[in-house]
Amino acid sequence: MTYDAVIFDNDGVLTEPTLLEVQREAVRRAFAEFDVDPTTEAIDGVIHGGLTRLRRICSVHEVSVDEFWPRHETHAAEIQLECLENGTKPLYDDVRALDELDRPLGLVSNNQHATIQHILDVYDMADHFEVAYGRDPTVEGARVKKPNPHYIERAMDRLGVERALYVGDSNVDVVAANRAGIDSAFVRRPHRDGYTLAAEPTYELDSLDELLAVC
Repeated sequence: MTYDAVIFDNDGVLTEPTLLEVQREAVRRAFAEFDVDPTTEAIDGVIHGGLTRLRRICSVHEVSVDEFWPRHETHAAEIQLECLENGTKPLYDDVRALDELDRPLGLVSNNQHATIQHILDVYDMADHFEVAYGRDPTVEGARVKKPNPHYIERAMDRLGVERALYVGDSNVDVVAANRAGIDSAFVRRPHRDGYTLAAEPTYELDSLDELLAVC
């Protein structure tokens, strides 16, 4: 298949995933601004539970979700920047394969937009991508993250393409690509060993190096 562009997820595809404890610390820092000391269960609910659970947790602690969430996004971006700078959120070695792809590249991540900008700056990768989107630091930005195809479609519009390949490492990536009406490539990194796919990707890869044959 010939694609007009290749669009990448970030965490687990270009950089190693952010450690759970780092994500938890961002939640703690945000709640601390409201003098709240949440349980680990509540913290993990914020990270993994979606907007409905986030609203419920904020309600229990009498914190406005619209005030809490932007603070969380700021802390999450700041602490991940620390990880980028101290080497605990490195690039995968096979990211070098991007140099061989002779078509426009995009980046669409569920991570904060500020974090994506930090990654491009720290690893001097901005020139690789014609468009790069992370989620906006608002409740609405979180609502339209993958598996919603909003940011993928936004990137495709910006690139001016209809036939794109989306490269990810999770079910939400495959589903978001399906909803955007484009093909998907699932990269089975070591952290996805034994991971069950709920939707069938167009391709399953062991490395980004295999993209050269796909494209």
